[in-house]
Amino acid sequence: MTIAVLGGGMVGRAIAIDLAKEYAVTCFDLNANNLEEIKKEDAAIQVVPVDLSVFSEYKNFLAPFDIVVTAVPGFMGYKTLEAVIAAGKNVVDISFFSEDALQLDKLAKNKEVTVITDCGVAPGMSNFILGRYNAEMKIDSFECYVGGLPRNPKPPFYYKAPFSPVDVDTGIYQAGEARRRWKGGYTSSPE
Repeated sequence: MTIAVLGGGMVGRAIAIDLAKEYAVTCFDLNANNLEEIKKEDAAIQVVPVDLSVFSEYKNFLAPFDIVVTAVPGFMGYKTLEAVIAAGKNVVDISFFSEDALQLDKLAKNKEVTVITDCGVAPGMSNFILGRYNAEMKIDSFECYVGGLPRNPKPPFYYKAPFSPVDVDTGIYQAGEARRRWKGGYTSSPE
């Protein structure tokens, strides 16, 4: 199986390195430093410098791959996912974006591809794991703590957030908006 990983930043790099243990992986990113770091970790991973914001080129460079993993910043997520689907590729997307991924359902069905969105750690894998166990047993509550443990912890927090701060901010805002709507009508001011 050949896998294309779009985005070679901190998260995309970890995905590429992990997948390369069992599969042929090529990582695409414009940032030469990101690609160099990937090659340092695993010389078997092919790296390709490419501007991932040129969505019209996806069909050309994704042609030889069996599956695609997208690990791009949220502001590129929706358009990236759309371009991968339009290229006719099965895709697992870990990028958070504010647009509604279900708007791509018709395109995915027309292209006969499988699309798994929001498959980061949490939300993402935590939801799949919880869903599986919820089907097997009664779960009354669930708490999930997500964060990063850096190789070289530095004060004051000894912690690293591997997420794009802009994406986290957008996610928090959307969650707040959803909660306000759920509680009985939309309001633009906090409770």
